Amino acid sequence: MHLKRVVGTVLLALSAVVVALSTIGCSRYNPVVAAKLAQAERAVDEAQQAGAALRAPAEFKSARDKLTSAQTATEGGKHDRAIRLAEQAAIDAEYARARAANERVNAMADEMNQSLKTLRQELERTP
Repeated sequence: MHLKRVVGTVLLALSAVVVALSTIGCSRYNPVVAAKLAQAERAVDEAQQAGAALRAPAEFKSARDKLTSAQTATEGGKHDRAIRLAEQAAIDAEYARARAANERVNAMADEMNQSLKTLRQELERTP
């Protein structure tokens, strides 16, 4: 009888610990926050692949910094702040990617203009 009481008490204590741990885990994990962070991480990765770190460094740094802050806010259980920062990071990353693409297109246009100028000069020299 005494053994049953001890086992029952231990099981009750273990179930209380499991409930407490799951509550703590749920407070740190939020599917909306996880989705927003994943979206921001993808946007920052895409911006980096598009050359934003070189062609739009200020915008890219802003996106990376906000992503890091969102991750920190998530770890601290500040879900609303994490969501807001992740959304801002995604927007900044998209802007950085667009700026990088624009810089690349402008560089190509400048190169084409220089080639046309060279061709015109050669045509003018031809008798």
